[in-house]
Amino acid sequence: MTVEALRAAVIAIRAGIFDEVSGDDVACTGQASGAAVAGRTYRSAAGPRPWVAADAGGPVVLVVAGHAGAGASTVALAVAEVLAESRQVQLIDYAEPVRSGLTTASTIELGTDGVGWRRGRRGRLDVVRLARPGDGELPPPPETDDTHRLMVVDAGWSLTTALLDTPGYLTQGANVVVTRVTVPAVRQTEHVLAAADGEPVVAAVGPARWPRAVEASCGPRLRELRSRGRVVQVPLDRRLETAGLTGDQLPKPVAAAGRAMAALLVPAAEPQPRHWRRAAQSRNGPKGSR
Repeated sequence: MTVEALRAAVIAIRAGIFDEVSGDDVACTGQASGAAVAGRTYRSAAGPRPWVAADAGGPVVLVVAGHAGAGASTVALAVAEVLAESRQVQLIDYAEPVRSGLTTASTIELGTDGVGWRRGRRGRLDVVRLARPGDGELPPPPETDDTHRLMVVDAGWSLTTALLDTPGYLTQGANVVVTRVTVPAVRQTEHVLAAADGEPVVAAVGPARWPRAVEASCGPRLRELRSRGRVVQVPLDRRLETAGLTGDQLPKPVAAAGRAMAALLVPAAEPQPRHWRRAAQSRNGPKGSR
C-alpha cells in the first residue's frame, strides 16, 4: 500500500466514510491526499448545491456539521419548526437514507414522489428526505406552488465533505454550523468556519458554560463569532441522545435554541406572505381580542 493510499484512507476515516472502496476510488496521485474522500461522497464536480441552481423562491438556510456526529439534524429541525410558524418551510434532508437523522421525525408519511424524494409532514413543516442512496448527483429540491417558501437544508455529512472542496460554499445566504462543546470538535469546526466568508450562526451543542480547555482550543473565527453573539447554545437532551428524533415535540430548551437561531438567520422584519399573515390572524383571533 502506497503512502498516498494511506493518506487517502486517513482522510476518509476522519470524514466518517466507511463504505467499500475500490482501487479507482483511492487514486495514487499527487492530488489524492487533498481532494479524494472515498466512498459515496458527493463529488463537487457533480454540482453539490442543487438548491442554488433551483428556483427556491425564497431564502435558504444551510445547516452543516462542523464534524461528524455534531447533531446537525436536530438543529435543522429546531430552526425549521420555528420558521414554519409564519410561512411555508421545507426541511430538505440531503443525507443518504441510511444516515438520515430525520427518518422518524415526520408525524405523517406521504410516500415518494418518483423523482427521488420521500415526503412527510410534521405540523406545518414539510419534511423531505432522499428516497434512495445518491449516485454522485443530487436531485433538485421538490417543486412547490408557493413562491415564498423557505428551505432549510440539512446537508448531511457526506455532502458537507463535498462542499468543503467547493470554494465559497458558505458565502451566500444564512448558514448554521453545528459543533459539540469539546476540544476536538471545536478544532475541526474551525476549519469549516474558515470557509465561511459571511456571518454564520454556530450552534454549540453542550453546556452553556464552556470548559476552559474548550475555550483555549477555539480558533480565531469561533472566538470572533462568540464575541459578536453569533453562537447559540443548544442543550443536550438525554431523550434525544437515546431515541433520536421522533414525531414527538422537541424538548422546550432545544426548541428555544431553535427560536434564537431563527431570529439571527431570518430577521423578524422580513415581510411575510399575505396568506400566511391572514392564517396567523385567524389562529390568534380578531385584533384586540383576549
